[in-house]
Amino acid sequence: MDLAAEMAAARKRREEQTAKLLRDARVQAIRGASRPGSTRAEIEERARSFYPRLSEELLLEAIDLVCDDQRTPATRVVED
Repeated sequence: MDLAAEMAAARKRREEQTAKLLRDARVQAIRGASRPGSTRAEIEERARSFYPRLSEELLLEAIDLVCDDQRTPATRVVED
C-alpha cells in the first residue's frame, strides 16, 4: 500500500469512529432525559427538542436505539 492509500484508509476509519461517538452521545443524552417506560412519542419529542437541526435520518437512528434499549433490558451477569 502506498502512503496516500494508507492516509485515506486512516481518514475513513477516523470518520467512522467520530460518527459512532457522536451517535452514542446523542443516544446517551436522549436516554438520560427520558424516564423509564417512556413511549416512543415521548422519546421522539425529547430527541427533537434536544436536536432540532439534526437530520431526520440521524434523529430516527438515535430514537430507534433508545427505544430498542428500553424494550431489551440489560441482562445482569451473575458470577459464581
